[in-house]
Parts: sequence; structure tokens; C-alpha cells
Amino acid sequence: MHPFRFSLLTANLWNTERWEFRAPSVRKFLETFRPDICCFQELRPQTIADLDRFLPDHKRIDDSLPGWTHEENIYYRNDLFKEIEHGVVSLDMPEVDRGLFWIRLQIQSLNTTLFVANVHLTHQENVDECMTGYSYRHEQAIRMGSSLESLVDNKERVIVCGDFNDPIHPARQLKEKGFQDIFQLLGLAQEPTFPCAVMTQEFHVTEAIDKILSRGEIRPVLATVPHFYYKHAGISDHWPVISMFSLE
Repeated sequence: MHPFRFSLLTANLWNTERWEFRAPSVRKFLETFRPDICCFQELRPQTIADLDRFLPDHKRIDDSLPGWTHEENIYYRNDLFKEIEHGVVSLDMPEVDRGLFWIRLQIQSLNTTLFVANVHLTHQENVDECMTGYSYRHEQAIRMGSSLESLVDNKERVIVCGDFNDPIHPARQLKEKGFQDIFQLLGLAQEPTFPCAVMTQEFHVTEAIDKILSRGEIRPVLATVPHFYYKHAGISDHWPVISMFSLE
């Protein structure tokens, strides 16, 4: 019996900055890589409308809560997965519509579930942090870990991904809850995901801040940070991250 394998993408889409220039690249990227699950951050109604057209074989979470259309959403192949439930956990963030956005999926061909969580933590250069040196992300990661413990049991397969805005501490803190970075599991050094130099002039920082972590009986077999261009455009000011997972 062949193992069930699926791909998962996390991508910060940079709200509507230069969207008319980037949209063809986003469409081409999704057509080329065809991720089965897509976790997007920095969404806006305009980009949601285009993503719905770019991903005709996918469903997304349809919810009236503003964060699902103005911050984050999760798209999934409707021939592979079926939604069981979804929700948002408040992380007490200064960004009003952000939080830990999650979905529990039924894998259509198997009698099992998959829990996927998507997050966008507070940026390092927020005004408070620049003034005080205090990081919002430490407490946000603690709340993430506690929330995930209450939402899933130790036997469920779980993926947590998103823009962590920190290359070290949130992933380190989630490791204490049993989550492992997929690049480390594969013995790989993750390439920086910010900045995409062709799209932004923010050269003062270079970091691997877009992460995918997993827990449970699920195995990453591939992880990559594709430097994708189409018609001289990247898809965002961040590079995307894609992983292939196997359930065996």
C-alpha cells in the first residue's frame, strides 16, 4: 500500500503591495507547484478574490470573522481533504485581526485527521519593541503552545506554520511542546525566507522567519524555499516555504 503524501505551502503574501505586478507570478507559482494545502498570511479581500480563481480545486475557510479575509486563511484540495471544524485562538496581539488560525481536516482516503495551524507573529520592528527591546513573540509563542495542547491530543497529526518574524525563539519554544522544525528533521539548513531582494529594499535583515513545524505520526520527506520568479516578479517580499509530508 502506498503512503499518503501531500504538500503544504506557507507564504506571506505582503497584503496588496505591488499586487497587480505580483499577481501573475503568484498564479504561475501555484499552477507550477500545486500545493495541496496553502497557508497564507497578510491576505486582503482583493488577494482572496484572486486566490479563489488561482486555486479552483481548493476550498478555503469561509467565515465572517474579519481575520479570515484580512489576515490569514487556509486553502485545501477538496478531493483530498474535508473540513471538520475550524477556529481562531487569540494570542493577545497588538494586530487586532491576527491570531492562531486553525483547521481540522479529514483525510478523504484515510480514517484519520490532520490539524493545521497558521500564524503571523508580530513584526520585530514594531514601535514598542524598537523603544523597549521587549519581544511580543515570546508570550505569543507560549500562548500558541498552550492553545495547541488544548486543541489536539498527543496522537493527532499536527502542522504549525506561518510567518514567525523570528528565526529562533518561537520554534524553540514550540519544540518544548513536541513540535519539530521540518528542516531540522531532514538534516537541512533552511535558507533565508526574507527578504526577496527583487521585490523589497529591506536589505538590513536576512532571516529564515517563515517556518513549518510538525508533531505526531507525520514525516516530512522534502522541504524547500523556492526562489521563484515569473516575468521579473517574485510572489512576495518573502520567499515561500513548501514541504512534502508522508503518512505511513
